[in-house]
Amino acid sequence: MDFSEPSEAVQITQALDDFIEQEVSPLESEYEEFLGPDYEKHIVDENHRQVPEYREIVETIREKSVEAGFYGMTMPEEAGGGDVDILTRAIVGEHMSNRPPGFHSAIFGGAGGPTPILLACDEDQREEYLKPLMDGEITTCFALTEPGHGSDAHYMDTTAEKDGDEWVISGQKCYITNGPYADFVMVFARTSGEDGDLGGITCFLVDADNPGFEVGTIHRAMGMTPGTHSELYFNDCRVGEDKVLGEVDRGFQSAMDWIGGGRINIAAGSVGTAQFLLDMSVEYARERETFDKPIGHRQGVSFQLAELATDIEQVRQLYRYAAWKMDEGERARKEESMAKLRGAQLANDAADIAMQIHGGAGFMKELPIERNYRSARVFRIFEGTDEIQKRTIARELI
Repeated sequence: MDFSEPSEAVQITQALDDFIEQEVSPLESEYEEFLGPDYEKHIVDENHRQVPEYREIVETIREKSVEAGFYGMTMPEEAGGGDVDILTRAIVGEHMSNRPPGFHSAIFGGAGGPTPILLACDEDQREEYLKPLMDGEITTCFALTEPGHGSDAHYMDTTAEKDGDEWVISGQKCYITNGPYADFVMVFARTSGEDGDLGGITCFLVDADNPGFEVGTIHRAMGMTPGTHSELYFNDCRVGEDKVLGEVDRGFQSAMDWIGGGRINIAAGSVGTAQFLLDMSVEYARERETFDKPIGHRQGVSFQLAELATDIEQVRQLYRYAAWKMDEGERARKEESMAKLRGAQLANDAADIAMQIHGGAGFMKELPIERNYRSARVFRIFEGTDEIQKRTIARELI
């Protein structure tokens, strides 16, 4: 077995470091107010929408990322991407998370950027949606979750009914990342069948300027970049047959495939964040003295660091194994759920340990620990809760 990192991953991470130093870091220095202790007050306006200055930074980084070839790199070459495999992308994600919060999160576009779901686009849809998305000219969002349905997404209340040559979409989605700013929405709606059926769900492409579409409340989420998530309303929203993505009644599997890839990314990002917090804590434990001795020499501190370092390495190998299996075309549902489950817990444990070791300093906004402490909690919910991961693992076993 070869445990070395793929050469492509090494090359990409090195190139990303150079890109961040040249293109991203200067923006972070120029706009410190968006990253400092009061970042939440500066990023959004009184309606919790991100201010134009912040949006311009995100768009600038996106444009430069497209030019550098990072944006959409996981998409196949025939779609204009870099054809990077799942393992390489995950390793790059770990590397990118091993640093303080910053503007670098815009480099890949996140939920607003290119996604393999859109490979189901026909030729006309590729010209209208996929190509400009790959070029960084527009953004999108993935609208699946509803107020009454999260883990049980296939029980969705949003419907789409055929009326002549059009589909009429009615329903509400919530907690949608990039919802307030997307140029088009990938929305899932029931088109046939009964509640709970995995079939009978279709994905539609809805333009943000459609008169039946509306952005609702912009959510205020703990620890996350303010102004990022919102409710979306579809009020008798009419779209033509040309807005159906893929096949009618077969959209739910595409949604689950997207979420499966997201689970690997969360696990990898959790490892990167945990490594960043561990390195911070080790350095602090070496320098901070109490009773004439560095606190790192005390078992109460050093054993916590030892446990955390061990957990990081365990999750690192677990997510890489899951990604490798997926790249090999093998079934890896159990492994990806295991990686996401343990990764989410790792991110929370690492933030808690780092805060404890730093004591009062870790609780202050001058250090990034308290923000990591708040932002880590959502990992146990996004892309399937802890309970859903355990359910999936159990089903695979039994």
